[in-house]
This record gives sequence, structure tokens and C-alpha cells, in this order.
Amino acid sequence: MNNIESLRNKVFKEEKFKNLLKGIEGQGGVAMLIGGAVIDSIQGLPIKDVDIEVYGLSYAELVVLIERLGLSCNLVGKSFGVIKTTIDHIEIDVSIPRKENKVGVGHKGFEVLLDEKMTYAEAGMRRDLTINSMYQNLHDGEIVDPFNGLEDLRKGIIRATKKETFVEDPLRVLRIMQLLPRKGKEVAKDTMELCQSMVSAFSELPKERVFVEWEKLLLKADEPSLGLEFLRDSGWLIHFPELNDLIGCPQNPIWHPEGDVWIHTKMVLDNAAKLRYQIPDDWKLAYMFGALLHDIGKPSTTTPDLKAHGHDTAGIEISETFLRRITNDKDLIYKVTTIVGLHMRPGQLFRSEAKEPAWKRLHNKCRLDILGWQSKADSAGRTGRDVILDVHETSEKCFELFEKFGKTKIEPLVLGRDLMALGISPSKEFKWILDSCYEKQLDGLTKEEIIASIEA
Repeated sequence: MNNIESLRNKVFKEEKFKNLLKGIEGQGGVAMLIGGAVIDSIQGLPIKDVDIEVYGLSYAELVVLIERLGLSCNLVGKSFGVIKTTIDHIEIDVSIPRKENKVGVGHKGFEVLLDEKMTYAEAGMRRDLTINSMYQNLHDGEIVDPFNGLEDLRKGIIRATKKETFVEDPLRVLRIMQLLPRKGKEVAKDTMELCQSMVSAFSELPKERVFVEWEKLLLKADEPSLGLEFLRDSGWLIHFPELNDLIGCPQNPIWHPEGDVWIHTKMVLDNAAKLRYQIPDDWKLAYMFGALLHDIGKPSTTTPDLKAHGHDTAGIEISETFLRRITNDKDLIYKVTTIVGLHMRPGQLFRSEAKEPAWKRLHNKCRLDILGWQSKADSAGRTGRDVILDVHETSEKCFELFEKFGKTKIEPLVLGRDLMALGISPSKEFKWILDSCYEKQLDGLTKEEIIASIEA
């Protein structure tokens, strides 16, 4: 690439960014694009995260330069040699090369040494994978590849940059979990062996870091099941026992010719990823976790005759246990456990030809469109099904009624002021009367009919 402006992010075309590059070059420095942005550039994809590593200038010199150009200069990452600046509302991390020496336990147990005179290869040794150890010169567009990451990227091989540094941070194993289905096809044998040797180091990771990698797997991967299989092959699935229990849990071959619950879950998860674009942003992650955990109750409820009655209800507590180990997000946990607990209801209502009142009550517990997409992904999670081409009548019913009911819970027609207008004073029975009115409304009565029933 000779024209750096061909990089797909508007910040590269901004005059302020060009002035930053000129300032770095004018002082004898070199600005290198690093990280996933280089992969995106090579693959012609839009660059989301702009991370720049500057060689030849000290941290202090960079700070002076950025401030002289009138750019914001946030030094929150000073201990790691990172300066955060913003150009046209796009945040950019500007850093200088550093070494990281493991001196303690956990992700904070590193000694950081800044050194602007390091070579690209020396600086790249601290990076996790060869595909993440490539650089792109922001002055002329040249790709610098000291660890053959470009060849690995083209072949789809996920490989550790350096064995000695890879094992220093166990989070790198979970990074492979989410990067494999997005940027690769297989994990190099020696890298897999490294991951297998690091199983016990999982305890060093705080839940927040673990959650971020799950989030990337579920929201960015086209086939997140590949990440699940990596966890199994690496031995790290043991740290997620609720998922590990799915392996070997049998299902009735009449309904599930694909195999055990583990295989079914992987298929459903990949189906959900194909439908993910249909889901509102504030429900997207809950929807994907719902697909991952929807049958988590089957191992504890499956009987010798391969029935799993009540697995949906049993899955509520089990899925909550799983989620609480990786996140404190109460809203997310509530949404996911709701999906898990109700994922069977659309099919049950459709097969029984339930009337609208039953669907209204379900919609009040969870949006029908979310349950519809979940049901569609679940139904197609078996041999011979296609989640895109197949028509799923249960889901279509959900979508039809969602359009009718709206995005939120059905609002009550009769309110407290209506009762007071009838001469009913607030009392212990007040709420009971309102609840009774609401139930009548869900059964299809109009406001006038409900009030008439009270007067009678």
C-alpha cells in the first residue's frame, strides 16, 4: 500500500492526523500502526481501533508534540507509555515501545520498561500472536512483519509470537478463543500445547477481563462454536463447568439427530450469530448468551428415556451461576436468564394454538421478537435445517404479535385514578383490584367492559 489515505477510517484523512504524522517524522520518529488494525488494513476492512506505536521519540517528546499541535493529551496510560488523544471524535492511543517483565501474579504483575530505541522485532516479542505482531508504517504504508504473521494470517494459523512471553498472561488463551473464529482456522500445535499447559493459570484472571473475551466471541465471530471447541481442545472448558457438562449429555435422536447437547448448542450458537444483525443493540449480547446457555439445564434434568422436562426452568439458576462468575451486569443477567427460562414457551403456545391472551402474558415477560429469533435459532440447531432458508412458523407468530403488541410491556388501561373516580378509596385491596383489571384486559376486555365489571 503506497497511499496511506486508502486506510478505511476517516481519521487518516483528517488534517490534524496528517500534521501529527509530519510532526513525528520531522523529529526523526516513525509512527507504526499496530494491533488488529493492521489485520483489518491487510484484509481491506474498516479500521475500528487506531493504535499507534512511535519509534525514535521519547514519551516526554511525544507529549510535547501532541500538546503543541493542539490535540487532547490524556496521560492515563503513562505507566505503559500510552497517550490518549482524540481527532474528529475518534480516540487514538499513541505509545512508545516497551518491554514487560513478569514479576508477580496476575495481569498487573508486570514491570514495564519504556524504550523508544527498541527494534520492531524486540517490541513485537511482547505481543501475543504473530498476526498481532505486524506493523504498518503510517508514513509510506509498508507492512513490517518480523514474525511471519502475514503468512500465518493467510493460512489461518493462530500462533504464539514467543513461547516465553505468551505464558506470562493467561488471558491470551481466551483471546485465542475469540480470535480463532474471526481471524483463523486452526491453532498451531505448539501454541495449543502452551494453552494446555496454562490451564491452572485461569485463577489469575479477574472476571472483567474474562467477560470481555466472551463478549467479543459472541458479538464478533461468525462461527463462535469454533471458540467453544478451542476451549474444549485446550482443556480450558473445565473453567466453565456448566458448558463442560453439555458434552455427552444425550438427546432423543428423533428430535435431535445431530447428537448430544454440546453439538446442538454449538449449532444454535452459530445460527444465532447469523441472525444477530436482526437483534436490537441493547439485547444483542443477551440474545447471544441466551443461545449459548439455552439448554444449560438439560444435564440436570435428562432422564434415562431421554426426556428433559423442566430443563428451561432449571436453566435459570444454572445460567445465572455461569454469568455471575464473569460479570456483575444485573441487567444482562436478568435478560439472559429470562431468555433461558422462556425459550420453550413460544413453541408450546404455537403448538397448542394458544389465543392472544397467553401470548400477551409471555410478551410481558420478554419481548416476543427476541424469543422469536431465539426460537428460530434453536429450531434450526439440528441436522438438515437451515436457519436462513427454513420458514419457522413459531417465530413468524412471535414476530406478527410483536408488531401488534409493541416493544414494551402492554400498558394497563385501568389506572388508580379510574378507581378513585368510581369512589374506591386507596386501601389494601386497591392493588388487587388493579391487578384484576389488568388480567381482564389481557383476556381481551375493553376499558369500558372492565369498569363495568367493577361497578357490577
